Amino acid sequence: MEYDNYKLAELTKHYKSGANWFYWLAGLSIITSLIAIGGGGIQFIFSLGITQIIDGIAVDLSLDMGSGAKAVALVLDLIISGVFVLFGYLSNQRQLWAYIVGTVLFVLDGLLCLIGPDIISLLAHAVVLFFLIRGIMAGRELIALEKAMAQQAAAP
Repeated sequence: MEYDNYKLAELTKHYKSGANWFYWLAGLSIITSLIAIGGGGIQFIFSLGITQIIDGIAVDLSLDMGSGAKAVALVLDLIISGVFVLFGYLSNQRQLWAYIVGTVLFVLDGLLCLIGPDIISLLAHAVVLFFLIRGIMAGRELIALEKAMAQQAAAP
């Protein structure tokens, strides 16, 4: 039983560690977007590629259209980041499907790095992907272990 509790704690740690990356991605993406829209040249490597593309287009369009393009970009960035916050929340509520869907969307976002090609962002996506996949695997194992522990506790 002690082994089960240790294993449960270890799996929970990996699961939450991966799930919390959704929050980091959302937050760092918004900060990067605010910097880009404000005219700064700094970006976080752990941010979403799609928001960076939206911001780049908005900055280019703002030269012709004014600040309206930047406002639209910021709204789109907030929606996209909000979706990743939702994946983080649902994943932390043990909704494994949300974890998987969020990870698949993050993989698709990583494919945008191939357009550049931006090797640094691609490597950053690979690092985050490692933690997300480790979290999904821990989640699957966690569910199985919790079921086994419940059956063991219910047995006479």
